[in-house]
Amino acid sequence: MAKIYFREGHPGAVPSAWLIRPAQPSAAPPVVAVHGLNREVERMADLLAARADATGRTVVLPVFDLDNWRRFQRAACAQRSDWGLLALLRILRKDGWIGAEAPDLSGFSGGAQFAHRFAWLYPTQVGRLCLVAPGWWTFPDTSGSYPFGIKSGGAGPAATTFRLAANLPQFLDREIDVRVGALDVEQDQNLRQDSAIMAQQGANRVERAQAWTVAARAAAGQHGLTPRIDFHLMPDCGHSFADCVANGGLDHAFVPYAQCTSNRLPVTGEDQLVEVA
Repeated sequence: MAKIYFREGHPGAVPSAWLIRPAQPSAAPPVVAVHGLNREVERMADLLAARADATGRTVVLPVFDLDNWRRFQRAACAQRSDWGLLALLRILRKDGWIGAEAPDLSGFSGGAQFAHRFAWLYPTQVGRLCLVAPGWWTFPDTSGSYPFGIKSGGAGPAATTFRLAANLPQFLDREIDVRVGALDVEQDQNLRQDSAIMAQQGANRVERAQAWTVAARAAAGQHGLTPRIDFHLMPDCGHSFADCVANGGLDHAFVPYAQCTSNRLPVTGEDQLVEVA
């Protein structure tokens, strides 16, 4: 049976994290699973524990708390949540919890916003992507300035825009699993509804996920890549991680089976952990 641990972070520098260690760990790359704006990370860990056990994969769930990482979903935000995740992974590698290989990255809602932007900024640091029901996206084209697109000379940060444009082929050259609940069509308070996003991306999370998938596949083709970017509509699912696991099998997409690619170092630093389940 998988065990769940909590590791305290360093405020504003390294996020705290929930860690799921399967009973029989494989040498497969770990999965980083990123929460949404409601930050119900402990509940997410409970829902993914059985799947971690079934696959033998270690799951890392960073906690981007509201006080220190208010706008974590933008990755290259003022609080630099991207640097926070890089620091957390570096510590977990040093302590032997994960190997040197790039983890797969899965995100739900605001976590999916973070996941696709992080992978885009650091394409060699991430394997497979699973992006579930983000409220809005950064599009792989020049239809707008960052964070809406990668138009140069716009209102977005020049360095970030340049980096995203340069990284685009590497970012798209991977398996990207885009998912959203079929019932996730409400314009709730966490869904950005300004006119620019509505015009570019659509009125709800379903339309926006479909539009981004089409744009990403087109961009991949333009760069000579065979797209590995797929869209899945989960029946009987709204904007709830628990419902998507129960009704849409989301835990299988978040933590898929993977080939074993490396050996893990002996675990150290266990004094930093609190076993909770």
